[in-house]
Amino acid sequence: MDLDEIPQSSALKEAGDTEQAASAATAPVHSIHDSASDTHSTPQQGQDSCTQMQAESSGGWEDWQSGTYHLFECRFDLSTRENDNGIVKSYTTGEAFNSTVGQSRLQMGIRGDDQKMTNGRENNFFKALKWSPDGTCLLSSSNDNFLRIFALPDATTTTPEDTPLSAGCVIKEGEVVYDMCWYPGMNSADPATCCVLSSSRDHPIHLWDAYSGELRCSYTVTDHCDVNVAPTALCFNLDGSKIYCGSNNMIEIFDTTRPGRDSLKRPTVPTRKSRKGQKGVISCLAFNPDHSDLYAAGSYLKTIGLYDARADELLMLLRDRGSPFSSSTSNATKTTTTITTNNKETETGTRRQKTDMGGVTQLQFSHDGQYLYSASRQDSWIRCWDIRNTAQVLYRLERPGEVTNQRIGFDVSYDGRWLSTGDMNGDISVFDLSCPQDPQVERLKARIRGHDDVVSAAMFHPSGAILATCSGQRKYDLALDSSSSSGSDSSDSSDSEDDGEKMGNGVFKGLSGASKAVVNVVENSVRLWSLPGESVWYVNGQRWGESGMGATDTADPSPLAGSSDVDGTQKDSTPVGAAPVEAQDQGT
Repeated sequence: MDLDEIPQSSALKEAGDTEQAASAATAPVHSIHDSASDTHSTPQQGQDSCTQMQAESSGGWEDWQSGTYHLFECRFDLSTRENDNGIVKSYTTGEAFNSTVGQSRLQMGIRGDDQKMTNGRENNFFKALKWSPDGTCLLSSSNDNFLRIFALPDATTTTPEDTPLSAGCVIKEGEVVYDMCWYPGMNSADPATCCVLSSSRDHPIHLWDAYSGELRCSYTVTDHCDVNVAPTALCFNLDGSKIYCGSNNMIEIFDTTRPGRDSLKRPTVPTRKSRKGQKGVISCLAFNPDHSDLYAAGSYLKTIGLYDARADELLMLLRDRGSPFSSSTSNATKTTTTITTNNKETETGTRRQKTDMGGVTQLQFSHDGQYLYSASRQDSWIRCWDIRNTAQVLYRLERPGEVTNQRIGFDVSYDGRWLSTGDMNGDISVFDLSCPQDPQVERLKARIRGHDDVVSAAMFHPSGAILATCSGQRKYDLALDSSSSSGSDSSDSSDSEDDGEKMGNGVFKGLSGASKAVVNVVENSVRLWSLPGESVWYVNGQRWGESGMGATDTADPSPLAGSSDVDGTQKDSTPVGAAPVEAQDQGT
């Protein structure tokens, strides 16, 4: 797709070239270093003669150089649980957002609005968090209907103690934000690609400029009565040329270069009364990264559909009816349960929790395209589906979340090895995804206390060295008692996005059996974490330092002579925004 065809704001069009546009706009990502934002850093020329001779002998210097890169590989050790498994706190927003929706909008200069808003007395919690594709900033949505873009701080000039995370760009939406996403080709060096897509209730889809916060264009979804319908799910295809929108029994497709009302409507059911197809509100969308034009759509009616984007047809419908813990449950699920809850021994005996799937809230493919991970509301499990062979659940990863309709986001690391997620108890969990066909693998590798409230998202930085989390849930500044709580509980049969995040009950009962009264605890924050690990070089797909690949008595972690520090770490391997070197050394 030609980047010039992406709709741009008037400020960028008047600026002309890229450099003038970047200087004219107030960039939310002003503290960016290109070397830190690259996930795969290509080594520069100017190596010693020995290394260059090795490269030339293996097919030419250019071929060797293009196949040489370094990655950050996480290392989690269960023996260091008393030290939070080496995960170190870094930058945070602190208590800046511990307020109600009405107070937050007053702070933004919106006066008189707190009285007419129905959710003005609700807690201004963070709903979702997403890294930009180049890793330079974070996009968040909160209960006050604002999108905020946080720049990644420069750890070489700042410290977490004296530099709180602050939003460099704030975007005001008109109503409740349903979904948001980055343009997949986003590069902070090219302002034309710096844009985000959002959907809010009763409004068209908006494409926002991530530098200035201006509205670039809109895409309007209408029903058969010509009434605006806000999609509950948004997703670009892999090259960003198409926008896929999910709504009730419908997937609508827009051309990114043609804003307006022109779209392709693809019903997910032949007729409203038909039993065929995928029924219900399409709540989430995800494209397979293997460029097979396969994408997945989740529904609040507990189904996952696999679609062919070229033929626009449903290929397969996935369901997980679930079963109680028994001999038919995978050993991987049993192992995870034993680690976290020991099958929850209570006074009434062993509680056999069912594993049937709730309304789907998130989907994400593995990086090789062979597996699909799904999360659901009112559900304590993240499922791994084998979509190439059996179309069945291979294993389930347990996280407390069976009594909440709130979306709790997870993420898969860039190398496909780890999965991070929050839960309703305020913990952050990291699971091992290696050997998916082996039911004996112990999946849970780390679980730490992350926030004093629900962790609504836990996202890996594209480099793999940083984890970003956000917290909060819907609360009120009123005293909740048992009678009012029971009357406002949401049922899983609800097929509404607005009801999908209401809790009503302020007392959580985690899988450990201990009640957590968090109704009086308010923590709405975004936090960065430094992960334990090291940067490792790969040459022609083989890890440097392995047998026959640069292995010596004192292994140099770099295939490039003279490019490492005294301690053996790469000078340019630590991403901007990671915790100080001292903190990372403690973690490793």
